[in-house]
Amino acid sequence: MLENEKNQKLIILLSTLLIFAGCTSSKVKEYTGMYTYGHEVEIFTDDKTGQEYWIYDGESDKLNRHMNELLIKGETPYSEVKVKIKGIDKGKATNGLAKDGDRVLKVLKYDIIK
Repeated sequence: MLENEKNQKLIILLSTLLIFAGCTSSKVKEYTGMYTYGHEVEIFTDDKTGQEYWIYDGESDKLNRHMNELLIKGETPYSEVKVKIKGIDKGKATNGLAKDGDRVLKVLKYDIIK
């Protein structure tokens, strides 16, 4: 009987771990919203949820270069552009400028909406 209880506890523990592992999002999703770029700020706000994301990865570098070019052409700092992003929500942001509730978005692909 003691062995059976150990097995049941082990099964419950493993099931719980699997459930929590399934809660971490690594799914690619499509987001539409406003992207703001400026000194130390690279933030995307999702139109549907209002959630703010700090963005990163190779595609965001291209987006930031595009935003830099706009600044050189006379756009004001912290201008916003409407973008469609394919990306992965990587969870809570932990950098020094992040507000409570900010998240991190890994950008896989983006399109600027005009």
